Amino acid sequence: MKTFIIAEAGSVHDGSFGNALKLCNLAKKSGADAIKFQMHIANEETLKNAPSPSHFKSESRFGYFNRTSFSIDQWKKIKMFCNKIKIEFFVSVFSEKAVEISKKLKLKYIKIPSGEVTNLPLLKKISKTNMIKILSTGMSDFSEIGEAVKFLGKKVVIMQCTSLYPTINKFVGLNVIKDLKKKFPKCKIGFSDHSNNNAAAIGAVVCGAKYIEKHITFSNEMYGSDAKFAYEPKNFLTYCSEIKNIAEIINNPV
Repeated sequence: MKTFIIAEAGSVHDGSFGNALKLCNLAKKSGADAIKFQMHIANEETLKNAPSPSHFKSESRFGYFNRTSFSIDQWKKIKMFCNKIKIEFFVSVFSEKAVEISKKLKLKYIKIPSGEVTNLPLLKKISKTNMIKILSTGMSDFSEIGEAVKFLGKKVVIMQCTSLYPTINKFVGLNVIKDLKKKFPKCKIGFSDHSNNNAAAIGAVVCGAKYIEKHITFSNEMYGSDAKFAYEPKNFLTYCSEIKNIAEIINNPV
């Protein structure tokens, strides 16, 4: 298969439906194969008095997720727009309710973020779907990954990931891609890239990663959890181009 490039939009839209559509368009023009958002549902995943991380101290965690979430009708419109411009659309889920919505949207893919790898009730619900399950592993050891894969069943993509923003070169861990291929031969392997360069993703493709994920933003100055470490349009365009170049080189031996 060709290398599948995922533009991770996260919550960089900051609750703006218009910005969400513009991010879809940006990802498509940059050469990504898919765009992924985070489906946060405040009532389903956090307490009202949960502490806020440093990137949005001005509002509560609950308030932030509630303010930046979309209705199911808005998610449907985003999917319809992605279908129109011919880019795959899917989401990361943080609650069982989000899985139910993903099923209603008839998404082809679903993402399990690193923090949910040991959330076995969530994994069990996801396992009952027919979606391709993309599993991030930035906070897990091999035993936890193995248990998650067993729960998820078929159609699993395991993403080598380091939950450090940005990830410096010595912590990228491309060697783990080969380890994952050996330990989980029935799964496809990918790379969730939190580095601040293109070399990590190019190396990941050389090591056999078939899925590459990278955060995208309009500007690094935007508000929220992801914008500061994401790629702006010009960089993301170059990123996609270089990944496609190395994939073509590998797929055409001489």
